[in-house]
Amino acid sequence: MNKRCLIWGIAALLLVSCGTAPPTPVPSPTATPIAELPTAVPTLPPATPTVVLAATLPAPVYLIQNDQVMRLEPDGNRLTQITYELQPVRELSVAENGTLVYLTGNELVALDGAGRRVVVNERAISHPRISPDGQQIAYHLDAPAPGFIIGREDSPSGVYLSHISAGRPSLLIADDPEPAEPDFTNPAWRYLPVAWSPTGAQLLLYAVMRPEMGIPGGEAVIIGLGDMVVRAFSCCEEELWSIDGSELTVAGGGPGPDIRFGLYRIDAGNGVEFPVLESSETTIPLVRAPQRLADGVIYAFVELVSVHDYSWEYPFRPQMVRVSDDGVITPVRPEQFDEPALVLWERQGRGAMVRFANSETLVWLPSDPRLPLLTTAAAGFAFTWVPAADLAARDCGLFTTLAPQIAADRRFDPAVADAQGRLAALGFNPGPIDGLFGPATAAAVRAFRVAAGLPADDRIDCVTWQALLARSIAP
Repeated sequence: MNKRCLIWGIAALLLVSCGTAPPTPVPSPTATPIAELPTAVPTLPPATPTVVLAATLPAPVYLIQNDQVMRLEPDGNRLTQITYELQPVRELSVAENGTLVYLTGNELVALDGAGRRVVVNERAISHPRISPDGQQIAYHLDAPAPGFIIGREDSPSGVYLSHISAGRPSLLIADDPEPAEPDFTNPAWRYLPVAWSPTGAQLLLYAVMRPEMGIPGGEAVIIGLGDMVVRAFSCCEEELWSIDGSELTVAGGGPGPDIRFGLYRIDAGNGVEFPVLESSETTIPLVRAPQRLADGVIYAFVELVSVHDYSWEYPFRPQMVRVSDDGVITPVRPEQFDEPALVLWERQGRGAMVRFANSETLVWLPSDPRLPLLTTAAAGFAFTWVPAADLAARDCGLFTTLAPQIAADRRFDPAVADAQGRLAALGFNPGPIDGLFGPATAAAVRAFRVAAGLPADDRIDCVTWQALLARSIAP
């Protein structure tokens, strides 16, 4: 019996030794160490970086804010003051060569490296539009002073054209005399400049019926080279040139009291209209800011509303979309937005700068839906993209040197006030910003010239002005 138990015990011991690895021996402190084999370290795949997509503007933006022209930088946060006017700036137009024209008081002002100069000084001036090449400025005048036009005793209200070098203007088109009673079969028109075509070969005007009765309706009038005039029905909202200048896109109203709704194209050569989105028995298309961009597609803000749901108080909630010529709508972004009051499209279709009706703050909406919206630090109007051209680089042929005035003959000069504002912003104290070129302003000019590496002098010549302008508008 004892022998049998001994055999079974030996067998069990053998089975256990086969199924369990022996413990690793620990060398004694006195043992000679054995060269260690390198320990294999697990190789992990590189971590995929977290990409945070940030929205930035494709270019700086000019706008009117706090009664001055400001520039919003591409980060959407930094604002730089561009004009230094003592009276509010109220309208703005910018040429592709960088020249700014704007209204302040009764003055139509041009600003660039050739100086701050008054092109026209006349009351009741409005809607200035500078041509893309920066050479011609169209604007509307109400009842200008007699003798305003060379060779004519009368000076009718209408659209005038001035060269950037000033001089006497020419009358482009006169307003019709206002009738005592409205005549819808033979209307009298008042003409307002809207925009030059991208090439500058044509000027778009909006014709408003006289007397103005606060109802929608009007005509788009295209004035071209020579005597070519194209007229087309337009309704209430806005007309935007296509990037190639071949057509206008027109939003036919909404929401609100309108004659028609939808999206229409107008051939710029003959005025023929083509509907893209029209109302049907069941649906009303509400459209804002349609424009054909560089990719050949029309971009717009659109909402399709049921006829049964629509009213003049309807809360317009559009999407940013693309619209094909046959009316197919493709959303660009998934969100529905509040009503857009002002829209500036980026020419390549990268997005739109928008001011919504319920806010003065400008918002950048990228067309890439992966990018977030960018609420900017800007709150203003008349916004437009800043051209790539250098505002301060100009031929000095139009510049008039500013020099100290003797006390007995000291008089207000708005160009001096502009320079004083820039000097003060740069830390050179010109004394009161009063438009008078006295000793304090002369000392500030001299100090600025020395700091800018120019010969010591107290005059603002063209080189000094260009250096002052460039430094005062630097972001």
